[in-house]
Amino acid sequence: MKSNFNQTGNLPLDGRGVFSNENIIGFSVFVFSLAIYVKTLCPTVYWWDSGEFIANIAVLGIPHRPGFPVYVLWSKVFSSLPLGSFAFRMNLLSALFASLSLGIFFKIFVRTTVLFFPQKVKRESSVWLSAFLFVLILGFTYSYWIQAVRAEVYSLNVFFFSLLSSIAIEYLQNRKSKYLYLFFFIFGLGLGNHHLSLLSALPALLFLIFFTSRVKVTKPNSSVTIKLSFVDNLSKLSLYFAFVLLGLSIYLYLPVRSLSHPILAWGETKSISSSAGSVFAFDTLRHLSFDFLSNTITTLSRIFGLLSGQLTLPCFALSLVGLFLLYRYNRRILVFLLLLVLCNWGVVLFMTTDFISTNPDLHGYLLFSVFAFAFSGGLTIFFIMHGIRHSSFAIRYIIIFSFGLFSLYPLLRHYSESDLSSNRIAADYGKSVIADLDSNSILFADNVNLNFILRELQQAEGIRTDVTIIDRGLLGFNWYVKQKREDQKALFSGVPEYLRGEKMFHRLLERCLSLNRKVYIEFTEKDSGLVNRLVPAGYVFRVSPVEIGSLEDKDLTLQERWDNSGPFDPGSEIFQKDWDAQRVFALSFYRLGLFYEWKGMLALALDQFYKVREVDPWNEGLILKTKHLEALQMKSDSLS
Repeated sequence: MKSNFNQTGNLPLDGRGVFSNENIIGFSVFVFSLAIYVKTLCPTVYWWDSGEFIANIAVLGIPHRPGFPVYVLWSKVFSSLPLGSFAFRMNLLSALFASLSLGIFFKIFVRTTVLFFPQKVKRESSVWLSAFLFVLILGFTYSYWIQAVRAEVYSLNVFFFSLLSSIAIEYLQNRKSKYLYLFFFIFGLGLGNHHLSLLSALPALLFLIFFTSRVKVTKPNSSVTIKLSFVDNLSKLSLYFAFVLLGLSIYLYLPVRSLSHPILAWGETKSISSSAGSVFAFDTLRHLSFDFLSNTITTLSRIFGLLSGQLTLPCFALSLVGLFLLYRYNRRILVFLLLLVLCNWGVVLFMTTDFISTNPDLHGYLLFSVFAFAFSGGLTIFFIMHGIRHSSFAIRYIIIFSFGLFSLYPLLRHYSESDLSSNRIAADYGKSVIADLDSNSILFADNVNLNFILRELQQAEGIRTDVTIIDRGLLGFNWYVKQKREDQKALFSGVPEYLRGEKMFHRLLERCLSLNRKVYIEFTEKDSGLVNRLVPAGYVFRVSPVEIGSLEDKDLTLQERWDNSGPFDPGSEIFQKDWDAQRVFALSFYRLGLFYEWKGMLALALDQFYKVREVDPWNEGLILKTKHLEALQMKSDSLS
């Protein structure tokens, strides 16, 4: 194999062949990580947005804003491959993006060390080992790993970041304008995925490109110093902006596709102006409040704690040492990493209303911060490897072995919680809800989690497409009501145009019953007025046209049988490491208990609340409720 290093011991920044050592090792990183991601891949739909994305890809629809046109279109092409189920293919695509990004990050690390620390690049093995351990730390944090095993946009987001970082390094090598044009086009295209998150990386990337004063570049037979000036590029700003707009034109997918009335379309996107309003959330910005800043210190401390847990203490310590060493050796890279972290944290503060450390999406928001700290940790290894290059073989072996163990620790620690290969709970939950509903029935879903899963089951897998699903929570939005009026003309006939929200729900409910359609609802805390018209039917309730008083024994027997054979097994390891399954379980059985409580069936209510306390034992409100019901039950028993 041809070495990347010239006779002076430095890496040349051009002339690398396809089969160079650097490319071979980078490809090995891709294959190694992909093998582990595929082994731990979720086989079915997962919770939350995964279901919505898979369903929209299946029908070429428009997901929630900003619409994610790049992800939808790219995934639609990939979905044509004959590899397992539709959901499996979409999960596999996430694994591919995540693995490709790690391969690119490996090359970025190698080139960064040579470009910014040429005097310390003495052994090719030290550079490659440091780069490999860096991607090992990054790729097997839970934050990164969980994005690689489920259908989500975050691994594609990281892929765009890896491309942008690679192009920036290429530009710093030779200062050819074509790389800047490509950078801004890819950036605009990347905004067609998760725009706000990618925007958070822009200040750091621009600093890397435009505010690097002098970089010494070593070529095979010469050494030159090139000056990279920000002022030199001011005259080309309009051209750069044009390339960004060219990439952003991918958003034209929204109005163009809307004209075809896709089965699934989120928001009002039938014109360019309305699409722009949806993408950039103009209505939200007009009413923007800064309440999210009230808990800034608390949130930042929790982010810091989350990151240290993700990297594990040894690797996080390496990261902090790396930041200190960068202050000494190269403050430009230090500023780049700090900008990446601080801007990323700012976006997380803005986007996060509830800081739930087990929420995979929160981890997706923080990926650039995880990258920055892992990169800093890799540089620590690189600096130390340089420092011990003249030490004895035994000392170098011990230190390398220790670094290897440190870098493997995230993989070993996070394997269990990131392994979704046996997790079918979300899909089984959705199937258990919809499987036994009456033919051509109507289900009013209140939980967006369930709604997204059912969309996937119907649109991607063709399961129970006869059931009409109406999202009760979206009935307050004009665009949703307008869509449903067009799709379900018979149901909405006679329903006043001005109704929205709960008033619309109750009028629609009566309209459906008047058409002799079987109707089911997710029971909520708002439904006390419907208690005497509801019959439990698993996770949902069948609505009776008239009040029914006491429940029949057969209905209670069926419900008890369902309770004991549902998709949730609180004793299983899979359930215990699936926080979303636990939340859905707790919500479902709490609401079932609330229904029994309001029906005056205290013993059954307590049974459900006890189940909830198994997964949420420290909920003070639930503890007080069970104590209150226990007292009422004892009083009732004594009177009888």
